[in-house]
Order: sequence, then structure tokens, then C-alpha cells
Amino acid sequence: MSFIQQAPDLVLNKSSDTYLLETLEEFRCAIDHMAPQAKRHIKIFSQELDHDFYDRPEFMDALGPLFKKRRGFSVSVILKDPNKASKMGHRLVELQKRLPTRCEIRSLPREYGDMTDEYMIVDDQGMVKRFALGNMRGHCEFRAVPDAVKYGRQFDEIWGRSMPCTELRRLSL
Repeated sequence: MSFIQQAPDLVLNKSSDTYLLETLEEFRCAIDHMAPQAKRHIKIFSQELDHDFYDRPEFMDALGPLFKKRRGFSVSVILKDPNKASKMGHRLVELQKRLPTRCEIRSLPREYGDMTDEYMIVDDQGMVKRFALGNMRGHCEFRAVPDAVKYGRQFDEIWGRSMPCTELRRLSL
């Protein structure tokens, strides 16, 4: 059975298999089935905030109910290169404008500039990881302990050293 067929049955912090992702459709499926299960937060580390992953109605429609139903729910994004999102626009940038205390995008500090992975962590329990920008290879785990915790700590460390992404804030003027 393919990952896309199995994804609707996967439960955050319960389904323990690792699934290899090799197509855009598989990545989208993983993101679209994991994100709505969030209770506290979604952390995204991205090279350029890929439009094919996060600038889609399916992903944004999953976030809306989370902000409404889950008090304190937040989305945190660390972005290496804001140029593409700045030039083309992005739904997460618009969300940041509407909910600045619950959705924030920050710039990757220079000392972390050699990082090439991309990932989404949900509640420090589930994780979708792409090995490099432009490469459609990665994996997802709906119960990714200890990796989600390890990457979550790394994300928090980088977040603490990062600054708000000024290139994207200019769009709101």
C-alpha cells in the first residue's frame, strides 16, 4: 500500500513507521495529514518557504481551525532566503500580517547558513523532512521521537538567535 493510501489513517504520536517521500504529492500528503493534528505548534525550517508545500489552500485551510479552536496555537517559521516569498507573495506571509503574535517568520542567522535540510515539526512529535531544497527525497514520521524533539530543540536554539524577517514585513506597508 502506498504512503498516500495510508496517510489518512496515520495519527500524530501514535503511528510509528517511517515513510520515505519521493514525490511532491507524497510531501503534500504528509504535510496535509500531519498539520491538522497539531495541538500546540508547528515549526517550519525552510530554505525559501517552498510554495509547492506551504502556499496552498489545502495547507492554509488546515491551519484556520487550529488558530480558532486551539488557544495558544502558533506557527513559527525560520527562513533562509526570503527573496522568493517576498517577490511572489505567500499565504503564510499574509497570515503573519493578520496574526503576528501567533504566526511569525524569522530569518536564519548567518552562522547557520550551511544548513540544507528542510522540515516541519508538529508538537515536537511528528516530522516531515526534506533532505535538501529542490530534492524530492525525504521522510515523515507521525511519531518521530526522539528526532522531532532533537530537531525541535535545534529549531528553538536557532529561533532564539534569529530576528524577524524584515524583507517580508515590508510587504505589509
